Amino acid sequence: MLKRSLLFLALAVAAIAQNSSQLESDEVKRVGIHLQCTCGCNDNLNCNMSSGQCHICKPARAKIFKMQQGGMADDSIVTSLVKSGEFTLLSDPNSYFWVVPYFSLALGGIVVWAVLRKLRGNKLHPAVAGGPAIDHDPDFARYRDVIEKDTEKLD
Repeated sequence: MLKRSLLFLALAVAAIAQNSSQLESDEVKRVGIHLQCTCGCNDNLNCNMSSGQCHICKPARAKIFKMQQGGMADDSIVTSLVKSGEFTLLSDPNSYFWVVPYFSLALGGIVVWAVLRKLRGNKLHPAVAGGPAIDHDPDFARYRDVIEKDTEKLD
């Protein structure tokens, strides 16, 4: 009778210690986010496959919970599970991803500027540069004379 009572007590403690709310706690999730689930979802151990009852994640979260109850630090839990070969370490998300759109916009502006400069040529057209370059151009002087003769006939 005493053995049965002790066995029942041990099972009750184990059941209470690993209820679903504790396996879904922030402490367990904090560790689980660094490890990749191997069920095929390509997510971390906090994946919600089959309503959070993933056959890989649930036992892994139970291991994490037991290790945390044993007093292990988060880093040592992650290292232990990766060294065992069961899980792969996920790299933390890059916090500089916000730079990509601005970098792309700047790069696009540089490309447009370079194309326009190449199409326009490196030197300015004489008509844009100013008056003195136009006055000394012999071809322009010939056309100007023809235009003036034609406009005199209009008066």
